[in-house]
Amino acid sequence: MIDNAGFHFTKNIGVSQNIVLLRIPPYNPDLSLCNQVWEYIKNRFRNQRFKSMKSLKEWLSGMVCEMKSETITSITGNHHFLKYFNDLIDITYW
Repeated sequence: MIDNAGFHFTKNIGVSQNIVLLRIPPYNPDLSLCNQVWEYIKNRFRNQRFKSMKSLKEWLSGMVCEMKSETITSITGNHHFLKYFNDLIDITYW
């Protein structure tokens, strides 16, 4: 998904035939899958205290590296969005 930010536009981009770029409306962070994952991480970060920037970076790196695909799917797998996107590109996964 592309969030229509100015730096996401290009005229000469090569995209494989099995990849579909979907543009989400501007100023809709709730539709951005990256923002949903980041919100999940921030909720776990909220009550943490770190002694240094290094310990924060280590915690964040560990958090990201330990996330399983099932966790990411559960965060981003909103059935309303999936139905819309599947209908849009005519793909059915289930």
